[in-house]
Amino acid sequence: MDTRNNLDVKDENKNFRKERIKFTIHNARKSWKIFYRSKYGKAGFYLVLFFVVVTLISPLIIMHNDPTTYIVPEEDFSAAGPLVTAHIPVTINASESPTATASSTTGSNLIYESTPSHIYGISLTGSLHNFLNSSGLMGVNSFTVGRYSSFQTGILSLNTYLLSANNTDIILGKVSWSGTTYGTGNPSVSFTKVSVNNTVLSPISSAYTYHTGESGIPEFNDITYKPAYIFDINGTSSRGYYLNSYYLSGFSAGSHIFTTKLPYDIAPTNYTFYGSLFSTSSSQQVLVTQGTHLLGYSVSGKLVTNDSMPDPISQLYIPSAYQSSSNSYNSIFSISGKFVYGTFISNNTNYIVFQSKFPIVAISSSPGGSGFPGLFTVVSSNNNITILDGPNSVEFSLSTPVAITGITQYSSNFLFYNLKGEYLYLEPGTSHDILWTLDLNAASTRPIIFLDPNTAREAIALVSGDVFHVYSTSPKDLNPIPPTFHTISGQILPLGTTIHGEDVWSQFIGSFSTDLFIGIVVGLGILLISLLVGMVIGYYSGLISSGFETFALAIFLIPGLPLLIVVASIVGPSLYGLIAVLVALSWPFASFTLIGMVRSLKTRTFVDAAKVSGASTFQILRKHMVPNVTPILIYLTAINIGGAVAAVSTLQILGIAPLTVPTWGGMLSGYYSDFFALALAPWWFVPPIVALTLFIFAFIFIARGMDEVVNPRLGGRR
Repeated sequence: MDTRNNLDVKDENKNFRKERIKFTIHNARKSWKIFYRSKYGKAGFYLVLFFVVVTLISPLIIMHNDPTTYIVPEEDFSAAGPLVTAHIPVTINASESPTATASSTTGSNLIYESTPSHIYGISLTGSLHNFLNSSGLMGVNSFTVGRYSSFQTGILSLNTYLLSANNTDIILGKVSWSGTTYGTGNPSVSFTKVSVNNTVLSPISSAYTYHTGESGIPEFNDITYKPAYIFDINGTSSRGYYLNSYYLSGFSAGSHIFTTKLPYDIAPTNYTFYGSLFSTSSSQQVLVTQGTHLLGYSVSGKLVTNDSMPDPISQLYIPSAYQSSSNSYNSIFSISGKFVYGTFISNNTNYIVFQSKFPIVAISSSPGGSGFPGLFTVVSSNNNITILDGPNSVEFSLSTPVAITGITQYSSNFLFYNLKGEYLYLEPGTSHDILWTLDLNAASTRPIIFLDPNTAREAIALVSGDVFHVYSTSPKDLNPIPPTFHTISGQILPLGTTIHGEDVWSQFIGSFSTDLFIGIVVGLGILLISLLVGMVIGYYSGLISSGFETFALAIFLIPGLPLLIVVASIVGPSLYGLIAVLVALSWPFASFTLIGMVRSLKTRTFVDAAKVSGASTFQILRKHMVPNVTPILIYLTAINIGGAVAAVSTLQILGIAPLTVPTWGGMLSGYYSDFFALALAPWWFVPPIVALTLFIFAFIFIARGMDEVVNPRLGGRR
């Protein structure tokens, strides 16, 4: 009989628990319906869901997992500093190139550019001078010729000459200035022409293109001492191609030195002069390429070099030091398919400098000196840059997304370019990375590097469309970079960069998990403390209860932000330290709310009934108090989560809590010290401002929705 009674009691208790669970679920569903029916509650729910989803997928969509330390590569945010911009009346053919040469001890006075109908001179102040109106002009070359006014006094004067051609004439011009010294007053050019037919390539001179930053002065004399020559190639495939030579002095048909037919009926693609500054002409040569053939002619027109390469020769290159003196190691470098060859001028023997898996598009080197140049640069068609410190000896290589088609060199610095207006600058002596980039987003000419006499530093000249540009090689910081999906290093920056070059997207996405973590941990911490304090102080009375209440009231009455700033400054920039500070300073408000509710519930009949039935204090608190304060607990927790993130953001904006983890407040710290930055780079500040606002409002909406659950008078139960 007793056994059956015990079983009946167990069944009754079991059924009671089931009914209580059903009742709890029923109430939860009912409360959810009231909450979800609220516009505020629904909006808050979906906003919180959005933040949770982004947090979960953030490892998949973040660009860099170290957003607080990652800096985009220097080539993405450094560019050439603009010095001069000038408009030209006509559009320049991108296949042409400016030219500059120094004709005074202070440097280049003008930079020259040609169009199919004009030759222009542009000063470094942006002044434009039209020197020649013609038709069918090829590119213009400028070079410096020195002349001693007296062998006894040894006074050397420098003169600038311009050399161009069209289909019927070779055109030589001498630059003069109206002032008392060269480079002062107004420039003018006197031109002389020699009739030719079917010029194939722009004529060249044996004289040196001189800059004050380079050693040696081209000491040519128009009459007797170290004569300067002009060379021209004309002809057709049907009647052959001819190399012509003229003296610069008294340039005319009468200054003709020789005409020799090239041995192959293949259109020449390159020619250059070797030995511009040699003391004698015995080793000087004019070098011509025809298909796979490398030809060398003496200044008297004798064929002294005739080498063949496996593939057509696309470029010839001579280091500048090899133009100064004749040495056994002097080499002519050439591109032939996937090979770079060196040819010793002294004995016409070839050697392989570099072999690539891909066709080679451009070569260059440092000036050279004793032996092989210290740095030799090779660009392959797969956009790979290789730096050699000897034949087949790779010092380093790097890849770039820019399709490079050429190299311009000054000293040991290299400017890589294509005719689409993309430029990369490399200084191998200081870094193995691209120092800066320039993208004009328009067809542009081959650039030149020269010494700017105003700054005594290298400068770059080029023409894009109808605009002439001069840039300094000293990099200009482009940060903050606006949003872009393509940088020179291949970076994707959907939200651009900060002023320090940090990836805004990575910081923004990385902040979701941090701020959500801060909000939840602080909210739960306040929940636990306020629940414990509220239950104990609210249910019990006496000296201890009064003491706790007084202590909580003291914390609550102290101004929150100043207290938070002081304590946070003491704790320092620690994530968990800030969480502890926020929890320690934020629990009194929630506690006072719960104390009032517990004291009200304590007087209810169901509490008295529980006491009469023998329920312990813990059971009363757990079964009667907690369920009745749960909705208000959710309300207070929602408020505290949003408030915690707002508090941390405030401290970071003020610079008091510089955390080493990404947060939205940390992203806004620069805005506090530079209000103008908000207008300058909205992509940097607007996303965290929007995220913070939505995050705080999400939990305010959650709290507002819960308010309709716990307060029937708001109409949520209808």
